[in-house]
Amino acid sequence: MITEELQFTVMLIFSMLLAVVLEMMVLPRIIYIAKKKNIYDIPCSRKSHISPVPRLAGISFFPILLFVISIFVLIYSTQTTPKSILIYEPAIKRLFGLVGGNLLLLGVGIKDDIVGARYRDKMIVQIIAAIILVSGGLYINDFNGLFGIGEIPTWVGVPFTILLIVFITNATNLIDGADGLASGISGVALISLGILFMMRGMYFYTVICTILVGILIPFFYYNVFNPSRKIFMGDSGSLTLGFLLAYLGIRFAMNTPQSYEVFNSPVMIALSALFIPLFDALRVMLERACVGKSMFLPDRRHIHHKLLDLGFSHRKVMVNLVLCAALLVLLNVLLVSMLNINIVFILDIALWLGLVAFLNIQLKKRGKPLS
Repeated sequence: MITEELQFTVMLIFSMLLAVVLEMMVLPRIIYIAKKKNIYDIPCSRKSHISPVPRLAGISFFPILLFVISIFVLIYSTQTTPKSILIYEPAIKRLFGLVGGNLLLLGVGIKDDIVGARYRDKMIVQIIAAIILVSGGLYINDFNGLFGIGEIPTWVGVPFTILLIVFITNATNLIDGADGLASGISGVALISLGILFMMRGMYFYTVICTILVGILIPFFYYNVFNPSRKIFMGDSGSLTLGFLLAYLGIRFAMNTPQSYEVFNSPVMIALSALFIPLFDALRVMLERACVGKSMFLPDRRHIHHKLLDLGFSHRKVMVNLVLCAALLVLLNVLLVSMLNINIVFILDIALWLGLVAFLNIQLKKRGKPLS
């Protein structure tokens, strides 16, 4: 007799393979349309590619995710008892907030990829999308002792979460500056969160993570390993992907009675999964403010820009930062059970700032600008 665990595993593998197949079918057609309609990412002094590259790959991410989730729920609900399906109900209810918010971001992302969109307009849409997501009952309600803070009231948690969603969405967009980097780091976060969700008994979120990994695999191939048919995800991809990561990270960090707790600090582990894009964006914004520049003015202060300026290839930049992201998650999962989470957080920051300082020293030795 097939157990429910085996049924779930089979459906998980099926969902991932279906996502891979669909993305492999859709991406060549998007590349064709992008070239036909002249939808290119044009090189400039701030960007690292030297010839125009088609973009708009991200237009397929969220629609395929929704399609595969629908197929998963339809098939799985016919194979399991009503009682076992009930464990997915809270997650499915919160999914509507994700759908509404992400559709808005997909729309503004497509507009930006095709004809351009003002930063202010994109920010307004991101705030509205974050409000929609939070209205589904998803917000940070417990810091688990980080900064000495435990449970936090709704009136603090909700606005904080809205700002955090906007920040994570933008940070994912900003880290998309080298081939395979945003998708690679996102893949590490999704694999890590998918495993950790399963360990906590939050299986529906594992399904979402698995499907997204399946979607990113074909894109990663075209973006990194197929120069003749290279394509960028564009804002339609980075904004929706960042929003999805925010959704998953905040849900993992959220303390609810339905969550099976196996970690001392879910909020710290969720933070570590997104550490590189979040703290690179925060560092860059603070550096700009310190030199009297606008925190939102684009420049070449990001970690991937520093590595590229030191002569690293796109692939080496991607591999090194993706490995750093994976090691950081693994290190934090191990350390939170042995050390106070504030000590773990300080160690993370010290390691990150030490790496940035080392790269700055190397750039100065070679007479390269720091921005």
